[in-house]
Amino acid sequence: DTQDNSTAPILLGIGGALLFTSLFLLAARLWSRVRPVSRLHWDDWTIIVSTILAIANYVLLAVAVLNGLGRRAIFVSFRKRRIALELIFITQIVWYWAVTFVKLSVACFLLRIKYHSRPWRICLYALMIFLILAACVQTIFTFTQCRPFSIFWDPQVLFEGPVQCFSRAAIDANIVFFSSVQVGVDLLFSFIPISFIWKLNRPRRERVFLSVMMALGLFASAAAIMRTLQLQGFYTNSDLFRVSVTIALWATVEVQFALIGATIPTLKAFMENALVRLGLFFYDANSETQVRGLLVKLGLLDLEQEQ
Repeated sequence: DTQDNSTAPILLGIGGALLFTSLFLLAARLWSRVRPVSRLHWDDWTIIVSTILAIANYVLLAVAVLNGLGRRAIFVSFRKRRIALELIFITQIVWYWAVTFVKLSVACFLLRIKYHSRPWRICLYALMIFLILAACVQTIFTFTQCRPFSIFWDPQVLFEGPVQCFSRAAIDANIVFFSSVQVGVDLLFSFIPISFIWKLNRPRRERVFLSVMMALGLFASAAAIMRTLQLQGFYTNSDLFRVSVTIALWATVEVQFALIGATIPTLKAFMENALVRLGLFFYDANSETQVRGLLVKLGLLDLEQEQ
């Protein structure tokens, strides 16, 4: 198949839909934090930074698509290929820090929930330092794996002097290391909080809700695994324009699911207020008793509240 088509629409479509969802949830989160008084915490500020980076990443990918990303390289001019590949290189750095900041946000959220536990604080602080160091190492590796690193978007440097790159084994090890860190942290943030959520003096339905929401990070873990599998063939693929779309798609899905999973557990109060307002809008005194009885049967309303 040598037709001049593009695989980019799926990247922009799915990435755009997930970005819109995460922005909507973040807006709801911030709205609940600033009303009636501002109560922004470190977990809110770090997820704002992560969201800004995720937006920048999507915009850079969109501009790369305008310059041919997703099409077959033979149909794209050299100038546009160079621009697109340079943008892809930049998106890697932006993505590293976007996914790091969203994990820092979850860590800050968990730290705030159980701050009184000294061992818990030490573990979380150590984990946050490790995440920052891992992102720094990954950023440095990206700039040093080939010298000059402009080889990633400008093949003409091959004729200007020698190009030195790390071995394929070192590059693969770096990919596996960073992906393992992301998957491992997602698993920790998904399962460990459940152990103390169930010990909280809260209604069962609230504990179930928090446990399920914290487990949303597993979707980001699955996307990280898929991204890693795709990256294994990146340096041996003859058409980087095609394979880069798939890698960028899974990277976008990973960071967006991480953002969504980090935001939803903080929206309990917002959703309760929204349901109350919706209920008042459609309130009907004649059906109130029936609705309350149904909510009790479904476990969404305590019998004491119903009485």
